Amino acid sequence: MSDRVVVVGGGLAGIAAALSCADGGAQVTLVEVRSRLGGAAYSFEREGLWLDNGQHVFLRCCDAYRGLLERLGVTDRTFLQRRLEVPLLAPGGRRGRLRRVALPSPAHLAPSLATYPFLSLGERISAVRAARALGRLDPGDPALDERTLGAWLTEHGQGEHAQAVLWDLIARPTLNVPAAGASLALGAFVFRTGLLQRAEAGDIGWAAVPLSKLHDEPARRALAAAGVDVRTGWRAERIEARDGAAVAVAGPERLEADAVVLALPHERAA
Repeated sequence: MSDRVVVVGGGLAGIAAALSCADGGAQVTLVEVRSRLGGAAYSFEREGLWLDNGQHVFLRCCDAYRGLLERLGVTDRTFLQRRLEVPLLAPGGRRGRLRRVALPSPAHLAPSLATYPFLSLGERISAVRAARALGRLDPGDPALDERTLGAWLTEHGQGEHAQAVLWDLIARPTLNVPAAGASLALGAFVFRTGLLQRAEAGDIGWAAVPLSKLHDEPARRALAAAGVDVRTGWRAERIEARDGAAVAVAGPERLEADAVVLALPHERAA
C-alpha cells in the first residue's frame, strides 16, 4: 500500500512537496486555507490593473524554483536575462550600471566594480577584497549565524556608505533586511550562490504574466495530473499523532495520513 501524505499549505513549497510525494508513489492530499494556490506569490486585479504580491523576480541560480516552473509548464511565461544587467539611479540624477561580462567568476563583475560611480577608487578596491573574503566563508558554519553581515563588512573596510550604495543593493531584495540586520551565514550564502560561484548565477528573471497565472492555475492542473487531491478553503487547526499515524484536523473534518508536511510560515506552523 502506498503512504498517505497530507500537505498543509498550498504555497510554492506546498505545491512542490505535494508533487514530489506523488512522484514517489504516495496518495497525497494538499489542503490550503485560501481559495487559491501560490501562497504569498499571487496577483489581484483592481480597476482593470493586475498587481503582483510576493516574489517579483528570481535568479538563474534558483534551480528549484525554475524546476517547479518547468514542471508546471510555464517557463515560457517568464523572461530571464541573457546576462545580468541592472541600471542604478541615485539622488541627484547620478546613474550607474551593474552588469556582468563574458568572463569566469568572479572576474565577470570586475568591470562594473572598477567603474562603479557611487564609490571612490579606494572604496572599490576595498570592496573587491571584501568580496573575495566573503567568498571564502563557509555558510554552513554555525558561528556565522551569530554575527551580522554588516558587522563583518565593517571589519573588512566596508563602512556605512559602501554598505548603503553597494552591499545593500543585494542584501535588501534577497534577505529582506539591510546588511546591518542580516545573518552573516545567510549573507555569505546569498552572495556566494548568486554572484561569486557561477558567473551566470545572478542573471535576473521575472514573470511575463500575473503571478496567479504563473502559479495558481498551472499548479492545479499539474497536481490533478499527478493525482493529488487539492482542497482549498481548508483551515488546518492542529495535527494529532495516533497509532503511529498523523491526523490533520479542521473543525469536524479529519484527514488521516502516514505523514504530514507542514509547508507553512514558521509562526503558523507553531
